[in-house]
Amino acid sequence: MVPAKIKRSFYRDFSGYVNVCAAVCLLLLVGGLSPRSSAAPHRNRASMERQRRAADEENGLWANPCDYSDSSADQTTYSPTHVIALKLAKQALFAYNKAYNYSEKFAKLHTFPNFSAQLLRNWETQDWLRKTYADALPKEKVFNKKMPDEYIEEVIANIDQKLPSMYMGLKMVVAGLYTFSQEGLNYNVANDDVLKENITRTMHDVRAVLCYFNEIMNARNLEIRPLLDKDVPSFTNDNSFGLLLYRDTLNYMDYLEQVFSKLAEKGSKV
Repeated sequence: MVPAKIKRSFYRDFSGYVNVCAAVCLLLLVGGLSPRSSAAPHRNRASMERQRRAADEENGLWANPCDYSDSSADQTTYSPTHVIALKLAKQALFAYNKAYNYSEKFAKLHTFPNFSAQLLRNWETQDWLRKTYADALPKEKVFNKKMPDEYIEEVIANIDQKLPSMYMGLKMVVAGLYTFSQEGLNYNVANDDVLKENITRTMHDVRAVLCYFNEIMNARNLEIRPLLDKDVPSFTNDNSFGLLLYRDTLNYMDYLEQVFSKLAEKGSKV
């Protein structure tokens, strides 16, 4: 048998434990708390990565679009500009065609039956890419229309002055697509796995264009400026952001395909 003294000690300790538990439960109920409520609010992966990076650090997706290691980057030899330009033009056309294939999905975000001129006309006075890099995409470049040959010839004649701004514009497109695909800024996209997957695929397709562009910049020994998180515009949670980004992605791919096709035609003269 257990002595009465030990029993009393056991019951006293146990009752004390019960009282502590009861007090904690009461605090949780009165304070309206739950065991998970004191945790930090859920943050998506892109937001957490953005916070972890230092203010002067660039996201590797657009800082290193070819995924070079430190050692391989130093040892890389680049092909002539016209050779890389042809590859870039083909990749830009590929990215354009693949992205345009799901244009009807974007139309439905705006309750339009299709991705028509009417839908785009409603937004033609609103810019996204030109707001930050006006020199990257000329204001004369209209969606689904080619630029005059005379204009492209002028770009080629001043190619080393034009390329840095064009490169930064392409970085911004990659950054925008990445943010849109990862942070789910538009609830319609977050709820549509197929569309979300398509946007992510477009980001990778455009990043491949950026890789070829990066090779041209290095081959020509041109300055590459960083695009820091703080320089990427804040995006509001509305449908217009998605449409403007999507429209400018298509328009910019079309423009780059035209410029770099012409650059490739020039051969070793450039």
